Amino acid sequence: MVAEPPPEEENVIKTKGSGSIPDRRTAPLTRRGVLGAIGAGALVIAADVGVEPRGQPRGTPGATPLGSPDVVPATATATLMATPIPPPLRIIRDQQPVYGSEPSRGGTLRLMRPSAARLDFNPVSYRQDYQVLASYLDPLLRPDPLTLEPAPWLAESWQVSGDGLAITIQLRPGVRWHDGTPFTARDVRFSLMAYRDDVDTGVGSFFVTMDEVEDVDELEVLVTLLEPDPSWLFNAATLLIFQAAQYEPFWEAKALGERTLTGFDWQRQLPIGTGAWRVRSITTNGVNFDCNETYWLAPPWFDQLALTWNDDRRERIEAWRAGRTDFVWPLPTEDIPLVDDLPGRLYVAEAASVMFAAFNFANPTGLPRFFDDLRLRQALTLAVDRGRYAAEVFEGLADTFAAGTIAQPWARDEELRSPDFDPAAALDLLAAAGWADANDDGTLENGNGIPFDLTVIVCEDARRELLLVLRSVKDDWAAIGVALRIQLLRVDEFQARALRGHDFDLIAYAYDLYPGFTDFDLYGTAWDIRSNRQGWNPGGYANAEADQALAEFLRATDVASQRRALMQLQRVVNDDLFGLWFGFPADLVLGAIDVDGYQPNKLWQMADTRRLWRTERPRVIDPGNGG
Repeated sequence: MVAEPPPEEENVIKTKGSGSIPDRRTAPLTRRGVLGAIGAGALVIAADVGVEPRGQPRGTPGATPLGSPDVVPATATATLMATPIPPPLRIIRDQQPVYGSEPSRGGTLRLMRPSAARLDFNPVSYRQDYQVLASYLDPLLRPDPLTLEPAPWLAESWQVSGDGLAITIQLRPGVRWHDGTPFTARDVRFSLMAYRDDVDTGVGSFFVTMDEVEDVDELEVLVTLLEPDPSWLFNAATLLIFQAAQYEPFWEAKALGERTLTGFDWQRQLPIGTGAWRVRSITTNGVNFDCNETYWLAPPWFDQLALTWNDDRRERIEAWRAGRTDFVWPLPTEDIPLVDDLPGRLYVAEAASVMFAAFNFANPTGLPRFFDDLRLRQALTLAVDRGRYAAEVFEGLADTFAAGTIAQPWARDEELRSPDFDPAAALDLLAAAGWADANDDGTLENGNGIPFDLTVIVCEDARRELLLVLRSVKDDWAAIGVALRIQLLRVDEFQARALRGHDFDLIAYAYDLYPGFTDFDLYGTAWDIRSNRQGWNPGGYANAEADQALAEFLRATDVASQRRALMQLQRVVNDDLFGLWFGFPADLVLGAIDVDGYQPNKLWQMADTRRLWRTERPRVIDPGNGG
């Protein structure tokens, strides 16, 4: 609580971002600074699976029932005769949609990305849009699209030693680079060492525990760690592998401690990978790819992939309406009305994304140890109408009752849920804690007449939905006599308040998660930002059981042990509330009606372009947008 807070910026709403944490959708794999009508004539189309007509959620009156011509169960495939005019934008919630059309080869897949055009293809700096990198490169292990657990890819198998200090990786035989040379352990060793040692690396934090990488033979790699690292396989081993022969001369020409792949001439020597797409050309407007006909898994259905850049989200929507791009991702909820008049599909793709506001237990300008009283924290969470902002902010396309910050499916405790809206119960708890509206001014006061007046800080580059949620919470709390001041801060101001001033009651974040759990520094006592500048714990949260669960996680050498520790952590920080849980927002992916095969992927929603194909279904183009 702040007696005289700085003026709040109530009328400012910034564009989508992720607080002080760059958004994975535009700064890939980063977190916290590192993740009309169709003409007459019958046509044959595939029935969409798990599709809901816009504005009619499944199970509500008027919704298209399962078994109707427009909806088929997720386990079925159907091809139906369509009416001459297809329905408008349809919502697909199924995370494994099934398509009725048969895949066919040919054509060009067009993607327009929000990132600015970049010509730096350093694969470890992550300045290039991840869509480019993921198109021509492969990882050792691939995060499972549904669970995010590591799964075989360029590596066929792996084994972790009993002490967790050695990881033996067996590589897949027969994989070849785009230039025809074989993929070997030498490439893996070079890639992993570059991720660690490149002075321009964007993921060096994943490799602080890695001691050495040895190419035992052409298809076996031995990684040794300085200490057990339960997230290494999830995060480090799932990074993309690049060709040693292409980069070694450039790398070794630099002195130790100064080595980097930044500055390599990618126009003179196009990037080489093992991926499903080969780089054909690079321009300031985008990157063009050809299908890798010899891809080790199976080649793409499209002949070509064309990536272009446009950082204006409205122009990207206009491009979709005009048929110049087949997908728009990310699509803010507020932009749905701009596209729902044309036939298309809106995929509600589950994502490893979180939104929350951490309580500050040591605000130097507020009442001492104010939030130590659990009743206050419980009352505040009961007074949040999550159902309302789910509808008003997300149009029902988010899991707003999900509790905690662990959205990775492999580690998430799905039984934990935030409570239903119960302002009466909240008032009872506040009264028991000594808060009442003694002077009938609409605001609660304690026995000394101090008003229940809270301040939450949020960064100006936060995703728009977070600010809208906070405003919804402000209205909810005002109804029970609790005032909430929302302070929207510039990045430098936000960092200064979070790291040094600590003069806030809550601090709000929204960000995307890595496949592996890395938020131990959010909850752990040892990472209290007040005493450890290498930490993050912004509110001085301290709970011995949480610390114990984190210690067990950090000692874990297998996924099952990690999961047990994280389940315990989630229960602890939900019982002894760490913060206000705002839930897990979904990614909205807008797809063309004539492209089938799309599958959501929690790491990167457009990771599986290889599986897409163009159908013969006519696409309605908006004539007012250059179609």
